[in-house]
Amino acid sequence: MDRSPNWQKISRIVGPCIRPGGHLLTERALELCSIPPGSRIADIGCGAGGTLEYLERTGDYSLVGLDCSESLLRNATTRLKTGCLIQSRAELLPFKQGAFDALFCECVLSTLVDRTTALGEFARVIDGNGFLIVSDVLAQDHPGQTGLGGESQCISTNGFLAKSEILELLKRFGFSIFLWEEHERLAKEFAARMILAGAGLPDGWGCGPKQNGKNPVRLIYFLLLARKSAIAVQSIEN
Repeated sequence: MDRSPNWQKISRIVGPCIRPGGHLLTERALELCSIPPGSRIADIGCGAGGTLEYLERTGDYSLVGLDCSESLLRNATTRLKTGCLIQSRAELLPFKQGAFDALFCECVLSTLVDRTTALGEFARVIDGNGFLIVSDVLAQDHPGQTGLGGESQCISTNGFLAKSEILELLKRFGFSIFLWEEHERLAKEFAARMILAGAGLPDGWGCGPKQNGKNPVRLIYFLLLARKSAIAVQSIEN
C-alpha cells in the first residue's frame, strides 16, 4: 500500500509552503547564514514552489528547484519568474559537484527511503564552505539507542531518523553544524490546521496508539543549519 503523503491535498490546505511555520524558518535561515546576493541556491523537494517564491522576493539569487512530483512542479511554475524547475529525486541529483552555494531541504528528508544517499548527494553538490539548511521531523532519541546500523534505532521500526543519527551522518559527509533549534509550537499549529481541515497528518507524524505494547514515537520539528568544510570532505575522500 502506498503510504506516501498526498502533498497536493496538503498544499491546498496549508498553501505552497508544505510544512509547519510556512516560510518562517526559511526567513530565519537566510538571516543567520547571511547568504550574499548572486548565490546559487537549490531547493530540494521544492514542491509547489513556496520557498522559491519567497527567495525570489527577498534576494537576488540564482534559483533551482527539484521535486519528483510533476503535478507540484506544474503548480510551482505558476508562481515563479526566474527559478529553474527540474523533475528528479533527491537521491540522484542531476547537478555537477559544487554547483550550489546553499541548499534547502525542508520537510523532505524524512519522506525519503535512502536518506544516507541523499545527504551524500547534498554534500557533493554544495560548494566548499556552502550552507545546508534542513527543517524536518525526527524521532526523539531513546535510552539505549545505538549508533548507525544498531538494532535498537527508531529508523528500524518507525522510519524516522533520530537526532544522533542525522548528526553523525552530516559529520561523515563533512558538514559542521552551527545551529539546531526545535520548534514544537509550529508543529502543533500545523497539526491542528490539518486536523481541523479533516485531512489528518502525513503518515507517521501523529501521536498514534501503542503498537505491540510500545509507546508511539515522539517527533521533533527542527531547524538545522550546517556548513560544508572543504578540508573535512577531502579527508573523507582520502
